[in-house]
Amino acid sequence: MNKLYLQFRGFCAKSSKYLFSQLTRDKLRFKWNYVEWYGFYNFLRYAAKCYLNSLRPQKYEINLAITAIAKNEAPYIREWIEFHRLVGVEKFFIYDNESTDNLKEVLKPYIESGIVEYTYFPGRCRQFPAYRDSIARNANRVKFMAIIDCDEFITPIKHNTIPEFIEYLEKKIKHRIDAVGINWIMHGYNGHYDKQEGLVCENYSKCDFNTGANQHIKSIVRLRSVITNSHPHFCIYKNFAKIVNANGEDMYGPFCHPYIEDIRINHYWSKSYSELLQKIDRGMADNNNKYPEVPYEPNYLSIDEDHSMDRFIPILKEKLKIN
Repeated sequence: MNKLYLQFRGFCAKSSKYLFSQLTRDKLRFKWNYVEWYGFYNFLRYAAKCYLNSLRPQKYEINLAITAIAKNEAPYIREWIEFHRLVGVEKFFIYDNESTDNLKEVLKPYIESGIVEYTYFPGRCRQFPAYRDSIARNANRVKFMAIIDCDEFITPIKHNTIPEFIEYLEKKIKHRIDAVGINWIMHGYNGHYDKQEGLVCENYSKCDFNTGANQHIKSIVRLRSVITNSHPHFCIYKNFAKIVNANGEDMYGPFCHPYIEDIRINHYWSKSYSELLQKIDRGMADNNNKYPEVPYEPNYLSIDEDHSMDRFIPILKEKLKIN
C-alpha cells in the first residue's frame, strides 16, 4: 500500500510540474491565438483532427523526413539532400519561398524520383506557415520529421544514421520519444571572403564550440505527437509528450546546454562573408527583421577544427562528382 501511495504521489508531483511548465503556458497561448485567428469552430475541428490522428494505426509510409523552407539554395541543395540521405532521411518536403535561382530545376531529378516533394510558397514571413502545412499534411504519412534549414546538417557522431540514434536514445531512457532537440554547432567564414567551389562541409570545417549560440536546438519530432509549430526551433506538443535533448534529458523549450557527443547539427550559417551579406540582405524567414550586420573577421566562428563530417566527404564527392 505504501508503495502504491508513493507512486501515486510521484505521479501527482510530475503532473503538477508539467501543468505549470512553460511548455503548457505556451500551449495555452497558442490555443487562444488560434481561436482569435480562425474562430472557435475551426479550433475545435483542428484539435479533434490532431487527437484523432494519434488514435489511428501506427503505419507510416516514411520513417524519417525533413521539412525545410528554401530561398536561393540551388548551389548547395544537392549536397544537403545527398548528405541527409546517407544518414537515413527518406523524403524531403521543400517549400520554395520565391527563389530567383534555378532551385526547382536543380531539384527536378529528386522531384521526379519522389525523394523531394516540392511546394512553391511565395510571400514574406512564410517559415511558420510552411512548417504548419507540412505538419498537417504529413501526420499520417511520416513517423519522424526533422524541421531544419538548408544550411543545417544533422550529423550522427557515434551512429551511422539518425534513426539508429533515436532507437539508441529510446533504449537509453527506456521511454518512447516524441521529440528530440539537437544542438547546433556554429560554423563561420573559415577565412573565406568570397564564395568557394566544392563541398560546404569541407570548405567550412572550422567552428566555434564555445559560442552561446550553440545552445539553440532544432527538433526531430514524432508528427502524431505535435499540435503545431510555435517557434523555428520547437513545437507545441500534445499532453504528456516526451521531449528530450540529445542526452535523453527532459527539455521544455528551444534552448539547452549543448550536448554534441552523440549527434549534432553542423550549422553553416555564414559560409563566406560575401554570401553572408546576401543572406543579411534577404532578411529572416520568420519575421520582418534583418540579421544584424557582421564585420569581416577571418576567424569569425572559425576557431576550432571539427572533423565530424570527414567520413562523409569522400562519399559525397563521389555522389556529386566533385574532384
